[in-house]
Amino acid sequence: MDGYAAYKYYLAVKLHFTTDKYDVFETRGAVKGSREAFTARNDRHIFERLSRKFDKDKDYIQYLVANFAYGNPDVVYNEDSDGNYTLWLKRKQSMTQHFVNDLATMLTNLETNGIIQDKLFNFTNGDYPVALNLFIGGKISIETLRIIDDIHPILGAWKQTPAAFIWENELRRITKLKGFVKYNTSKISHVFSHFKEELNEL
Repeated sequence: MDGYAAYKYYLAVKLHFTTDKYDVFETRGAVKGSREAFTARNDRHIFERLSRKFDKDKDYIQYLVANFAYGNPDVVYNEDSDGNYTLWLKRKQSMTQHFVNDLATMLTNLETNGIIQDKLFNFTNGDYPVALNLFIGGKISIETLRIIDDIHPILGAWKQTPAAFIWENELRRITKLKGFVKYNTSKISHVFSHFKEELNEL
């Protein structure tokens, strides 16, 4: 991978996470952008440095995905980018346990505040779902919401509410993360089934 390749990967991941129409899986990362245009960029040295930083292209792509997923579109310029990548890898290595912990956070929030389970994923009387509030407040992760939507669709309904305008970028990021969050389907399904049983006991 050279600087030009690093630049094109950046464009592809950026388009994927910041636009509704572009899908990096469907396009296989194809983007416009000539080598001549790249050579004329003042920041080309940044991409050249990044191309040397990662041994494998896939690691660099994960670096970009982690940062766009966590709301850092300035990934190539921002000092926090390495921290986001480290956090992404940490969660990735223990995704099931991370999911379990976030589900426990949701249950605790419902129990502590005496909230009925209907309010966990649904808009009720103008109130945001508890899960959305916890995500916005940094109490549960974007990966957890991505997994939940895979097995218990919630984003479609959320996008039909006024919150879709207020939290447009956040909802898009959750949606666009599909395919990037890898997990053991069997284990996750079992965990979520147990979680629903606990919800019914509230």
